[in-house]
Amino acid sequence: MAETTVWITGAKGFLGAELVKRLSAEGFRVVGTDAELSVGEPERLEAFANELRPDVIVNCAGIPRAATGLGNRIKAYEVNALGARNMALVASTVGAYFVQISTDDVYPTRNREPLNEFDSPHPDTPYGKSKRAGEMMVKDTMPDHLIVRSSWLYHVQGGRMKAVLDAAKNGQTYKARTDQYAAPTSVALYARILAKAIQRRATGVLHITSTGEASRYDLAAKALSLCGYEPGKVLIPETDLVTAERVILESLMLEMFGADLPTWEEDLESYLAEEGLLA
Repeated sequence: MAETTVWITGAKGFLGAELVKRLSAEGFRVVGTDAELSVGEPERLEAFANELRPDVIVNCAGIPRAATGLGNRIKAYEVNALGARNMALVASTVGAYFVQISTDDVYPTRNREPLNEFDSPHPDTPYGKSKRAGEMMVKDTMPDHLIVRSSWLYHVQGGRMKAVLDAAKNGQTYKARTDQYAAPTSVALYARILAKAIQRRATGVLHITSTGEASRYDLAAKALSLCGYEPGKVLIPETDLVTAERVILESLMLEMFGADLPTWEEDLESYLAEEGLLA
């Protein structure tokens, strides 16, 4: 059977780097590009694609939420929306299956009930609006695509998970929100499911998350406990009515196809065990 070539953009970002490593381990031939080949340069993208002839393109490139505000909306739309369209056009040109990495930010930041793939997005942040525009441009550009959303993806090489474990290791404290809720998901679970979706050429919209919900405090406390630390000595509860959030993604499509999804606690324990960090 011929080797499947996967081109990942944004390959030096947190998720892109993890997917390069983990999809390679799944047996794919993976080629990653980053800032040296901008998603805003359609002619160079097409030339690269014609040389590489990828079977699959996974677009991880994007301006992140923390760097997106009213002051740089134009840049966010250039990358998150027009960049997504450019990559979809390239995929269509070379006949590649296309995966657009999206986010739970395409939904409002405060929701009473879990949100599945059939719930209509209505973003209320500049970042969410730019990512939703990217989803729509992909849908309008080519039929053979998959849009993947998740929430609170974590790994121990960076981000909040590394920060809280470093604080514990160094005898410091860490502020954790008790009023922001989501379905935390490890990069390990995310990559495993994405690999299967790519192998099966799934199309449409897919939510990849663990089950259940947790606050940022809950997630940090569970991680600390599993790693042998006392959460009460590390964590400082924090709230802010202005930035309180509740966006719980539900992986309804995966459940409909019989996937056995772990709870967020099971996912966290499995991931920390894989990383050799359990107490």
